[in-house]
Amino acid sequence: MDIFVEQIVTRLPDARTRMLKTSLIAAMAAVSATLAAAAYMFAGLPFIAITAAAAVPGVIWLGVQMVKGLSVEYEYILTNKELDIDKITGRRNRNRMVTLDLANAVSFAPVELEELEPRADVTVYAHDNTYINMWQLRAKHHLHGDTVLLFNPNSGFTEKLNKVLPPRARARNIT
Repeated sequence: MDIFVEQIVTRLPDARTRMLKTSLIAAMAAVSATLAAAAYMFAGLPFIAITAAAAVPGVIWLGVQMVKGLSVEYEYILTNKELDIDKITGRRNRNRMVTLDLANAVSFAPVELEELEPRADVTVYAHDNTYINMWQLRAKHHLHGDTVLLFNPNSGFTEKLNKVLPPRARARNIT
């Protein structure tokens, strides 16, 4: 029987992202106001006035697109014995972060706070930024070596994932 499970997790914005969004909105408002004022001031010169007035919607559109681009989601896709992690930015750009062959999994367990910086060749962060109900999956990757994935699978995803893992790597006492 084939196994296919998907889950999307939205990363909550951190302080840096909130500051960047606020700065982008303020800059967009300032540039739009300056262009509107220039259009009014140069009303006697139609080319400059029309150009400045026409640029305002473009500035607003660009600002909105930049603010939207700061939103990040992660999609976890479990297909049989393969786990794919995709990063989706702005709800439009998808990039594959890593694909793990679960036959090479070493361990799967909840994350303790002192393990947030695990020792590995590569660490993939695909969590929601709350640091609650985080799990760690350690596997041998054919290109990257010892790879650790920190992520937030829900209980259904965790159960399915635990079933396809090799017995040595399975989490104990999943609730």
